[in-house]
Amino acid sequence: MRKGIIAVFLCAVIVVALSAYILIQPTRSQSLPKIGVFYYVWYNGPDDLTSWANHTKIVDKPILGYYNSCDPTIIKQHLVWMQDLGIDFVIISWWGFYDDYGNFTDNATKQVFETAQNINSTLKFAVIVEPFNKTGNPTYDYSTIDNHIYNDLVLPYSSIYYNYNGQPLICFFNDPNNNPGLTPNGKIPYNDPRFSTIIVGDQNYVQWAHTDLDSWTKSTIPNDINETSVTPRFDDSRFRIPYCVVDPNLTEGVYDQEWTNATLLWNEGKSDTIMISSWNEYVERTEIEPHYDATAINQSTNFLYDKTKYYINQISSTTSASEYFNTLGVTTVIITMVTTSYFILKIRKPKKAV
Repeated sequence: MRKGIIAVFLCAVIVVALSAYILIQPTRSQSLPKIGVFYYVWYNGPDDLTSWANHTKIVDKPILGYYNSCDPTIIKQHLVWMQDLGIDFVIISWWGFYDDYGNFTDNATKQVFETAQNINSTLKFAVIVEPFNKTGNPTYDYSTIDNHIYNDLVLPYSSIYYNYNGQPLICFFNDPNNNPGLTPNGKIPYNDPRFSTIIVGDQNYVQWAHTDLDSWTKSTIPNDINETSVTPRFDDSRFRIPYCVVDPNLTEGVYDQEWTNATLLWNEGKSDTIMISSWNEYVERTEIEPHYDATAINQSTNFLYDKTKYYINQISSTTSASEYFNTLGVTTVIITMVTTSYFILKIRKPKKAV
């Protein structure tokens, strides 16, 4: 009889412990967000007039020099750095394949995938289609675009292509000022069922924000998207009118505020993706790649890189600590209940007859 009571009691202990484990499991806000970065592959060496050689637009210099985006050695170093930061996926800026500029970014994109596969990178990759149609064509050929990306990137590199909601991710950048528009009225005219399609940008219809620092669009970004953008600064004063300048000397703590906000939204369960804008967009000066900075007060070439690593580590350590204390709590419950049951049963143990 007494053994039966013990068995029932121990079963109750197990049920209570399992219930406690389920109740204090990490919520959605406690699971790690996916961290991505926008990557630009339009740099064609030091003499290219559309990128590095145009020093009126670009004032900062990578520590790797004015590189060619198709160079496997450069790509490898970039991927090693990104992986070291704890980045999960990379979104590559892609400009079509209808002119020399587009063909260059198309070839560079393929080289990124090929290099990543060759070095067994743990990173995943996707593409953002930019508003490349400058030829006066009345519309974009979305079917051709999707087929090209699917056949040239998704199929041959399926193990490293980034899936979002269970399907390969393809992004389209909003372009309200271009005609024809890539995302007219905030929509993609052709919805390919093979992809998860996301509109990225700074308007009120986007699904993911590109940056929230350019002042004329900041107030229009919706609050209900599940992605957060973090940008260290913004400065397009050398090529746009009107222009926007935010924290050009990196002394106002803008990047810290961006990461603090992103972490808060993740903790509240409102964001499952954090996008860093950007790895190497030198024209708008949003780059975090190690570089020589023209105006920053802190002249460390790794200033923004190290700051990025710090905040990603903070998020990872927060989740690890949460899991640790959850496990510790369950263990404590089990030990306490087993110990209590032992003493209860010992106290109730009948005395031997004299």
